[in-house]
Amino acid sequence: MRSQQYIGFFFSLLLSLSAGAEPFAYITNQLADSVSIIDVAQHQLIETVKVGHRPAGVAVGVEGDIYISNPESTNISRINRRTHQVITSASFGKGPVGIASTADGNYLFIADWYEHRLRVYSTTTETVTASIAVGQSPAGVLIDSRQTFIYVANRDSDSITVIDRQTLKPVAEISVGDAPFGLAENPRNGHIYTVNVRSNSISVIDPVTRTVINTLDTGDWPYCAVVSLDGKHLFVTNQDEDNISVIELESGQTLDTIDVGETPEGIDITPDGRFVYVANWGSSDVTVIDTESLETVTTIATENGSRAFGRFISPQP
Repeated sequence: MRSQQYIGFFFSLLLSLSAGAEPFAYITNQLADSVSIIDVAQHQLIETVKVGHRPAGVAVGVEGDIYISNPESTNISRINRRTHQVITSASFGKGPVGIASTADGNYLFIADWYEHRLRVYSTTTETVTASIAVGQSPAGVLIDSRQTFIYVANRDSDSITVIDRQTLKPVAEISVGDAPFGLAENPRNGHIYTVNVRSNSISVIDPVTRTVINTLDTGDWPYCAVVSLDGKHLFVTNQDEDNISVIELESGQTLDTIDVGETPEGIDITPDGRFVYVANWGSSDVTVIDTESLETVTTIATENGSRAFGRFISPQP
């Protein structure tokens, strides 16, 4: 009997090792109603799971499960962090798009595109606990690294709403460029970057004064951005140029542009800062870029319409 237990234990261990371990990249495939899960250590696709209709946003906390926004089925899919099974789907609102998780995974903040509100969702009780009015057509949602403020990009208001995490009250609305969509934070100085789609620019926000302190140029039709772990470089996806801009933040100048797949949208950085992952809508794949050499390492095939809006790579456990 004991030998059978040992065999079962080692078989389970082998299966666990073969499936990889965190960190993973969770890529929403909007035209396939699925999420591709990539082992970041190996740059390999390990499985694909079905979610709701037209998945877009991804929320990954330090703890808790992974959550996907499905705008056209107006619900949220929950992916179990260990098994990668879709275990529940919560329905609410008219168009959930941007989504962000608290570090502990207990709450989600979800932008409702059509009702112009930010929903606060408890993952413990699986209920909406608050609804906050923001600007028109909210898209990107970002919780700062101190977990004190929430930033919401209002595409059709050309503004950012800043919300106090504790009181859930808006404390500022900041005018930025034309059609802000994606958001990023500098891990070194806390600056917030808004990706302004129609003005081909980045607005740099000082979180203390809550003012725009600089505007950076990008390529055509930028969508999302992420900052290097040392805070020196900003990586921006340019949808209409099939490339990303690498911006040196000290000078504000574009250091390089790197060709990726067709119509790049979501972008994130691995927990060690070594690689940037770019989800390409048009070519249905992910480009992996070395942040030191600024060269493409590999391209990973996914499914149709890879979007991956938000922070989609899980932190290192």
